[in-house]
Amino acid sequence: MRGSKLVKTVAERSLIPLNSLLLFFLFFEPRIILPGWLQVFGRMHPLALHFPIVLILIYAIVTLFFPSRLRNEHWYRSAIDALLLAAAFTASVTALMGFALSRNEGYDPDALSIHKWTGVLIPFLLYGIFLIRNKLTGNIHVARAVSLFLAIMISLAGHHGAVITHGENFILAPITPVEKRVIPPFEDALVYNDLVQPVFDSKCASCHNSKKSKGDLVMDTKELFVKGGKDGVPWDTSKADLGVMMKRIHMPLEEKDHMPPKGKPQLTDEEMFIIHEWVKRGADFEKKFIDLLPSDTLYVIGKKALPSASEENYDFAAADENEISKLNNNNRVIAPLAIGSPALNATFYNRALFNISSLKELAPVNEKIVELNLPGMAVKDEDLSIIKQFKNLRRLNLNFTQITGKTLEQLQALPFLKMLALSGTAVDYNNLRKLQSFPKLKTVYLWSTPASQGKLKELEEKNKNIAYYSGFTGDTVKLQLTPPILENEDHILTGPEDLQLKHYIKGTVIRYTLDGTSPDSIKSPEYKEGMVIDSNLTLKAVAYKNGWYNSNLLEHHFYKRSFMPDSVELLTKPDPKYKASGGRTLTDSELSDVNFASGRWLGYEKTDLVAVMRFDHSVTTKNITLSLLEDLSTRIFLPEKVEVYGGSGMGNMKLLGSIKPVQPGDMRNRMNVPVTCSYPPATVHYLKIVVKPVGSMPVWHQQKGQKAMVFVDEVFVN
Repeated sequence: MRGSKLVKTVAERSLIPLNSLLLFFLFFEPRIILPGWLQVFGRMHPLALHFPIVLILIYAIVTLFFPSRLRNEHWYRSAIDALLLAAAFTASVTALMGFALSRNEGYDPDALSIHKWTGVLIPFLLYGIFLIRNKLTGNIHVARAVSLFLAIMISLAGHHGAVITHGENFILAPITPVEKRVIPPFEDALVYNDLVQPVFDSKCASCHNSKKSKGDLVMDTKELFVKGGKDGVPWDTSKADLGVMMKRIHMPLEEKDHMPPKGKPQLTDEEMFIIHEWVKRGADFEKKFIDLLPSDTLYVIGKKALPSASEENYDFAAADENEISKLNNNNRVIAPLAIGSPALNATFYNRALFNISSLKELAPVNEKIVELNLPGMAVKDEDLSIIKQFKNLRRLNLNFTQITGKTLEQLQALPFLKMLALSGTAVDYNNLRKLQSFPKLKTVYLWSTPASQGKLKELEEKNKNIAYYSGFTGDTVKLQLTPPILENEDHILTGPEDLQLKHYIKGTVIRYTLDGTSPDSIKSPEYKEGMVIDSNLTLKAVAYKNGWYNSNLLEHHFYKRSFMPDSVELLTKPDPKYKASGGRTLTDSELSDVNFASGRWLGYEKTDLVAVMRFDHSVTTKNITLSLLEDLSTRIFLPEKVEVYGGSGMGNMKLLGSIKPVQPGDMRNRMNVPVTCSYPPATVHYLKIVVKPVGSMPVWHQQKGQKAMVFVDEVFVN
């Protein structure tokens, strides 16, 4: 009893100094500078606030619903005294913590002001109620009115606190109808609005909004987002690490400045990749998906992430699968746009074997085809009379065909046509005027055509619904060739294979090298059909033509595999987020792209990659080649060292060879890198491969001194 009485006395006598301190904070807050230990005290506010809330609600329930005849019972009065005293004491302490927390930056002053004043009023109300508690006990109506008012005040203070911490309408969100995000047609979708912004909204906006702007960064509008916060603009594409936002995203989770903070929902690998690629391309808020190349990773992700953006409600039934199967051949592929969709895509290959009858053969399904791709085929003006029978066509690709435009008006019979590609044709301005009355046409591609930019601007002014993309900046502009096209589908060689390169522009010369050096227009060999490749090599090729700028470099590595192991076992476990298909990843012949989050890479950081390959029959090997990823902005380096062991059994393997790949001296673009470890010929039943991650990243890297990661997706034994 003595102990409880002492606690009650101390708590009761502390109410005056605590509330006096509250008044002091209230009137002198702008001049107060808090030491670090008081800031820690303030950050306990979210933990402490639950005590007064619960106590006040219990007091309200007891006062409102307990029978009146109990009010004169000694135990009832003692319980009310204890409840009010505990509520008054904890409310005062919690309010003081809130004052300390409010001194942190990033809170909206208006939202904070309401929460602060309601939060301060509650301790004073409780103290006053505690002083007159005996009088209230004798007047049931006043007591109930006071308890109801207290409950309303604590709810109001809690609501505004939730708004500051979690955003508007946090409490009623589960029963409030959510405004569904409208996903536009894929042709109209923007990379930022429909792919990037949803990531920011779900993982960043709760801390960077107009109510709570951590680091003074507000992401509610594009203008405020671009403006940045106290650390400057969020991105800088001139820097190797792309600026402060990407730097913080890629920091270790334990770092204080890591974003999102530890304890908050973290970005997935794909979300990090999306933000990285968007920033890397200049953080363009207006870029459309259709402005990207179909091979662009963001384009591919957008196609997957926005399935409804590329789907329409078609009023026709699906074609018979047997019918589609009959129409498919080596020169023509018919396939559904998506699983379960009745709409079809038809794509033609092999110009030499194409004729107009190939199109006529599609008559049984022509009303179900919504995408028709005929690039480079021998399609002539008169053939448009056949194409116009594809009544539901949305996208038509006639690039590098023999179309001149004389009969373009026939395509007006296609009421749903949205995209028309005429690059590399002889279509000119006069013929393009026929497109102006097409009802749903939105995009026309005209690279390498006689149509001039100035004339196209006139067409766009007359019909603002159609956008013309010509690539010209004037009538006499010299254009750049596109890179050569590599037609080899399999980039893993198991035997001799013809190298297949081509270019759609007639008269183009392709020059190449196979030794890793860059080709030039004079000394490098000219590509000719019939060239055979049968080894590990790096192909580099450039297209040249008089009157054109040289193309960008085509670079691709061919991997040779002489021996396929009968089994592969990983002796060390990969990072749980990058485990791909386990040991099978190293021999599944599925080369990954440069997306580290593709699910095809084995990633190691805390331990070496150690894999054992077993061959049922002995093989004589002299080198192994690893397919590796280098992405310096995400701590993915080439390995510090690769070791190869071999022998007739698991217990008697010896070191065959090792290699230390050359490490970069500065940031560079993400790339796939082959690394070959050669050694004297050895006859083995077992090979053990050890891949060691870089133990300490170099001083020029933003995370210098930390351990790097190593990513492997294939091992080739030769």
